[in-house]
Amino acid sequence: MGCCDALLKAILIITNVVVMLAGLLLLIVGGVFMARKFDFFPDIEIDGVDDYSNNINAVLIPIMVVGGILLVFGLIGCLGACTGKSGLLNIYFIMVLIVVIAEVAIIIVAVVKKNDFQDATEEAAKDVFGEYKDAYVNGGNADAKDAAKVYATAVNVAQYTFECCGFDSTTYWESDDTPAGTTVVAPGCCSNFDLSDKDSQFDMIEYTDATKTAQCGGDAYSVDCTTRAKDLASEFGVAIIIVTIVVIIFEIICLVAACYSKKQDLVA
Repeated sequence: MGCCDALLKAILIITNVVVMLAGLLLLIVGGVFMARKFDFFPDIEIDGVDDYSNNINAVLIPIMVVGGILLVFGLIGCLGACTGKSGLLNIYFIMVLIVVIAEVAIIIVAVVKKNDFQDATEEAAKDVFGEYKDAYVNGGNADAKDAAKVYATAVNVAQYTFECCGFDSTTYWESDDTPAGTTVVAPGCCSNFDLSDKDSQFDMIEYTDATKTAQCGGDAYSVDCTTRAKDLASEFGVAIIIVTIVVIIFEIICLVAACYSKKQDLVA
């Protein structure tokens, strides 16, 4: 075996071992979260259990499916590289080729449909924020608040995580009845937000300059979530494209390595 053979074989083996480990990790993480999903929010109300379960399953199931596919993908590639069998390498080649074509198609669609995707995402977020605001700001009754708890949780966690406040304005949570000199925000807008505080975690917080530290841990976040999302998209968009292109190039190298290894097996 020459240096070129050894190098290409090493590339295939190392790459597919990494893919196998990534798939196994996704399966383990998905399985743990699936088995203990209620442990993360132990005090969730009974009325919201079905919605919470459906929403979390909609995330966990695809993660586990992707993990399983990666595990099988890596196993086939690793076995093909180690044994040099053309049958396994043919399957691996076809799988990688499909992935490359799909990635290129996704990039093209993402560029062409960028504005449509942004509009759809913004509209979906607007609906979630709106459900929360209608129930907790615009005079919703107890039943409406119970029904909106899943939305309230998502909104507050998102605001706290991304350090933003309100959908399209930091005054989004205020109403016509808000007194002058008073700031009204959702709890997730505050640096002292604690999701485990079930007594008042979704009710609006009202504070003045004199009470802001005690009520909100200081000033609420000063950027609305729409602006924050656009900033993050702009900041990480180029990086994501570069990483995707590098991955595609590496996958093409794997295709070449698989073809070469298959050729060597046929010659042998």
